[in-house]
Amino acid sequence: MPTRITCALAILLMACHSSPDEPEAPLVPELVQFDDSLPGAADLVVHPATLTVRTYDGSDEMVHPDALVFPTAWHGSRFWYVATPYPRGNSSFENPSGYSGSSSDDWTALPGVANPLAMPVSAAYLSDPDVSFDPVLGELRVYYRQTTADSDELFLLTSRTGSDWSVPQLVAHDVKFGLISPAVVRMPDGAWRMWTVNANNGGCKARATGIALTQRRSRNGRKWSDAEPVALVVPHHVPWHWDVQYISARKEYWALVAAFPDGTNCSHSSVFFAHSADGTTWTTSPTPLLEPGAFAPMRDLVYRSTFRYFAASDVVTVWFSGAREEKGAFHYSLATARYPRAELMRRVEAANPDGLARNVSPVDVRHRAETDPARAAFINAFP
Repeated sequence: MPTRITCALAILLMACHSSPDEPEAPLVPELVQFDDSLPGAADLVVHPATLTVRTYDGSDEMVHPDALVFPTAWHGSRFWYVATPYPRGNSSFENPSGYSGSSSDDWTALPGVANPLAMPVSAAYLSDPDVSFDPVLGELRVYYRQTTADSDELFLLTSRTGSDWSVPQLVAHDVKFGLISPAVVRMPDGAWRMWTVNANNGGCKARATGIALTQRRSRNGRKWSDAEPVALVVPHHVPWHWDVQYISARKEYWALVAAFPDGTNCSHSSVFFAHSADGTTWTTSPTPLLEPGAFAPMRDLVYRSTFRYFAASDVVTVWFSGAREEKGAFHYSLATARYPRAELMRRVEAANPDGLARNVSPVDVRHRAETDPARAAFINAFP
């Protein structure tokens, strides 16, 4: 490729920098596969498509993804991911695992690293990883949750290469189910914020009145303040897991919220879009971005999902997680989709006065009734 074209491509890659978690990097000309940050993506909707991700346990069943995108390659890759295996809902394998790649559907095990990145103490389980970057220290950060018999603990792993990782550091703790789905963001001024879900009052069967959405603040991402309340309502639903990002190009916060109908349980969740001017008071769009019944591999459950906004192309890439029942058990998978921002907003702002799923037919309802063993096993993870 002529030098002039290569340099132009590098400039376009730099232009995709759009959030505090997308760190500054040197302008290094490189060739990459087509991805969402490049012009031309703004007119292209890519519907959910499953990802093939190799897991350390051999099941290739993954849940709870989180993504970090650099403007140019950082230690060989622009895209860095964490997620956890969850074969048949077995939490003993739900340990944070790291991947990197050159595009939104390229998940390759980290070079020189044997997944998982961490293991729990005896009689505990891990879950809910979240990845971010500290440009001052030049380090990747992976936060994850450890649940014991009576508490939730938040641990931090760091790496300056993506290959060599620190020992886990305990940075926060709360009551059991008090630190569900941590979403950590480094703000433009260098401060850190973390949003979590407290479901100590009811767990997976909590009612909307029993769930507390909270946030914490930190100067360094290691020592956190006490929890502060967050005002977010998903009409007729219980917020369960979420991912939050600050969209600097639009000067607002965005979130994807996995929520289940009030009066049911967390095995029935859909994914909704929410936005906020201050990260504390949120407005939730009425219609799910993805719900059970809309995408076959996630026919029975759409779970915690993550996203990236690319300002240069005005496109949002989403990585979904969810499950389909087979032979009495849930089987989990990841999928990626691409939406021009205007198209995403059109979908989630469509009128839905009852807040109910649109894509569930009577056949689906009957099928769900047949999945009680799978749902019972899922719910038992959150007694």
